[in-house]
Amino acid sequence: MNMKAKSFSKAAKKPVKTDDRVAAPAPAPAGELLDMDEAIAMLKTTRPTFYRWVRAGKLKGSKVGRQWRFHRKDIERFLQGEEPQIDLAADITPLLDTLRERLKEQGVAEPESAEGELALAVHCMIQLAARMRATDLHLEPQPGGKASLRFRLDGVLHPVASLDIRLLAPVIQQWKKLAACNVRETARPQEGRILTRPSAGEELELRVTFLPALLGEALSARLLDPATARLSLERMDYSEADKRKLEHWLGAPWGAIIVTGPAGCGKTSALYACLNRLAAGSAGLKVMTVEDPVEYLLAGTTQVPVRSEAGMTFGGTLRAVQKSDPDVIMVGEIRDLETLTLALQAASTGHRVLLTLHTSEAATALLRMSNVGVNAFLIADSTRLIVAQRLVRLLCPKCSAPRKPDEALIELARKITRLGGATWEGLPGDYREPVGCKECGMTGFKGRTVIAEALEVTPRISSALTRGATAADLRAIAVSEGMTTLAVDGIRRAAEGKLSLAEVLGTVSAIYAADLGA
Repeated sequence: MNMKAKSFSKAAKKPVKTDDRVAAPAPAPAGELLDMDEAIAMLKTTRPTFYRWVRAGKLKGSKVGRQWRFHRKDIERFLQGEEPQIDLAADITPLLDTLRERLKEQGVAEPESAEGELALAVHCMIQLAARMRATDLHLEPQPGGKASLRFRLDGVLHPVASLDIRLLAPVIQQWKKLAACNVRETARPQEGRILTRPSAGEELELRVTFLPALLGEALSARLLDPATARLSLERMDYSEADKRKLEHWLGAPWGAIIVTGPAGCGKTSALYACLNRLAAGSAGLKVMTVEDPVEYLLAGTTQVPVRSEAGMTFGGTLRAVQKSDPDVIMVGEIRDLETLTLALQAASTGHRVLLTLHTSEAATALLRMSNVGVNAFLIADSTRLIVAQRLVRLLCPKCSAPRKPDEALIELARKITRLGGATWEGLPGDYREPVGCKECGMTGFKGRTVIAEALEVTPRISSALTRGATAADLRAIAVSEGMTTLAVDGIRRAAEGKLSLAEVLGTVSAIYAADLGA
């Protein structure tokens, strides 16, 4: 009898699992550490749901060896709908003071947050980035016990604030919570998205990447303005001649339009402007995209994200899209021969195809496609237009000053202009240079514009390509047929006083290095 009673007593201490729920054990004193089963029972939830709460940072816990332990007070706080308290190993006040001061400079009233100082710091970072028109936000560990916060403004990184390295982990954890990432995972890269309203009437989406670095995790956030998704060709700052070419070939029944240039040159914005024109211009068109990732949601368009981990590669997804009876296909990025070949084949068999490449100029894009293994006849038959572009900083209209460039810059610009088929004497001479004022943050620049060239694949270009012509040969033919090179486009705008000639030449001169050396 005693033996049976003893056995029954031991069994009563073990939690009983039913449909992944854990029966509540005997009450424990307040403040006592709970194991996972006891915490699940207290919350009256399932084990999978409990794991999701822990990964999302909604529940605060710690590992003792391989076992999780939770404070009863933290479970009670969660039941009351409160956020878990994150212990800070350093004073966050200096960081908050810096962010408040920078926001005050931008005309923002005292920011507030009901969720504590940590949430307030992250909110201020996002709000400040939005007010300063940053395209990217970077938070990175640095040697010497500090971490740096930097914004990319008009293509250039600028320091904004520094913080104690001991604050980096909790700040990153707060970012992960907002991005719906696993706050417990610190050894592997993660990606997430944040939808927020930095201020009243303003919407902002952030694409966030967390990367394990040597001194701690690093964060990069791309700020995505929904207005970019509503771009129209009228708002794209192409020359009138290039805009007419683009509009003409967008109206063609089939063929490929390629936008090329380095990363960050506005290719995605250009493609979205084209898609907006096609989706809105005719209700009879079915428009589909293959993207990695999908940056913006476009009305009237079926957008398909690439999921390599699920077997949905660019090539496989593009094959499936072609079987879905599309009229227009946009491929966000060409990464392999298979995808490029499939895209050009679709263009040659009755589809309008928009795609991007990474080449320095339009003529080089034709050779790049041939060099990676695509048949030159397929390239010539399917490609209709190639737009090469760069983003260049605009001079601040408040402080830029008239200044004649150095003679060496003038001579270089004169040579590049002649290579582009233009006459130097026909350019205006209203050159200006940056100065710096409060309006532009003492940089001398405010905003960016696009400089571009649009190469039409004419019969002469097609014939030269199939004969094995060089990029210089193809460019020369295009110039003779009326193309204005992106270098000439930039130099012309510098001569009009809109851009710095030194910055334009620094951006485009490498394209013509071989020709200039010859």
